[in-house]
Amino acid sequence: MLLFMVLPSKLPNFVHICLLQEGMLEGVSRRAFGASSGTYNVRASELARHKALKTLRVQVALLDDSTQVFEIEKRAKGQALLDLVFNHLELIERDFFGLQYIEPSTSSDNPRRWLDPLKPVKKQLRIRTKSLGTCGLPVLYFRVKFWVSDPGKLTEEYTRYHVFLQLRRDVLEGRLGAQPSTAALLASYALQSELGDYSSDEHGNTYLADMRLVPNQCEDLEKKILELHKLHKGQSPADAEFNFLDHAKRLDLYGVDLHKARDSTNREIHLGVTAIGLVVFQNAIKINTFSWAKIVKISFKRKQFFIQLRRELSENYDSVLGFNLASYRACKCLWKSCVEHHTFFRLHTPRTPARKNLLTLGSKFRYSGRTEFQTVEDCKRRARVERTFVRSPSKRFARQTVPTPSDLGSEARSGSGSSLRHVLTPQGTKLLPSKVLRPPRWPGVRPNPQMMRQAA
Repeated sequence: MLLFMVLPSKLPNFVHICLLQEGMLEGVSRRAFGASSGTYNVRASELARHKALKTLRVQVALLDDSTQVFEIEKRAKGQALLDLVFNHLELIERDFFGLQYIEPSTSSDNPRRWLDPLKPVKKQLRIRTKSLGTCGLPVLYFRVKFWVSDPGKLTEEYTRYHVFLQLRRDVLEGRLGAQPSTAALLASYALQSELGDYSSDEHGNTYLADMRLVPNQCEDLEKKILELHKLHKGQSPADAEFNFLDHAKRLDLYGVDLHKARDSTNREIHLGVTAIGLVVFQNAIKINTFSWAKIVKISFKRKQFFIQLRRELSENYDSVLGFNLASYRACKCLWKSCVEHHTFFRLHTPRTPARKNLLTLGSKFRYSGRTEFQTVEDCKRRARVERTFVRSPSKRFARQTVPTPSDLGSEARSGSGSSLRHVLTPQGTKLLPSKVLRPPRWPGVRPNPQMMRQAA
């Protein structure tokens, strides 16, 4: 009560002091800054900058190891980007190909997803509007999505060449497993396509030293590839690539879209989606096949994937098989792959999507592109038989030279630890310090412990 009684008496002085201080600050600000004063709205400028970025730039890695940057609208759907890539490559039989991207994930496997042509690119790649122009370009990979069962169905040589590039990469990286004899045969056809007929004067016996065509390449395998290459004399690049595809299509993993899963006994398996149906692999060995003609229905619920099989004459009911996957997204990805492969290879025209109903539950995804039948029939009318194009050379790697014991000893005595050596890796050639070298083991010769200590 005393405070409120005193304040009214002091109020005129307080107001006078405040007005005096305000006048003094105004005078100081005017005298000090004069005409150089100004303001800058940082937030408004940032918002205007984001609104000005109406385009999205993405980088696409092509099958010939080249990259190309494409620019699309910020809200463009996947089909717009696919059209840009196909027009850049001038592909006509384009329905066999697609764009893959690595989905951001906390796990180490980094699952790859196919770009959906009906959904916005920015949403699928999880690109935030605020990060446009400030981070690196998102990367997509141009790959074969639907593997034709017979390369003779492909009308254009240019299309078969792109399928050949994909298969050559899969063989080298170990995704398309093959016996050493089959791998050597495929490598010989790849050599015939790139180098032509073998010539002893031009190629000699060491022309494979800087080329990598098969995994675990060794001198014995190179000799076998060389002998097979000599047998392909007279084959044009197109003939060699066709023979490559004709032998590659017989491999178990040809055209298989693999998905990790577990069966009812909790064993680790792989479910492969193919043109003929669903294939089960265990330890890279095919153990079962369910053709599309035998499958009645496919479905999924949370992490479980189910296939309903047609009953046999001796059975009274349909059998249902269930598989467990790592996550809901992985299960849905497998289900979508089955829907797409069945529609593309088994139907003449895709089914019309059902109308959206708010009361219905579950995914209503349907394949929206053309089928294999439609693509083959259309390309018979539009294909360019006389088309010419330039084939890109394969990668070259520096072969690691095996050091002799004298070289290692002289290097150890000189004390030079900064010299480098080339080491072949799946990503290319790396340089490592030479001090990590160890003397090689020759048959029947034991390594010298003193030399090993010097090299270390």
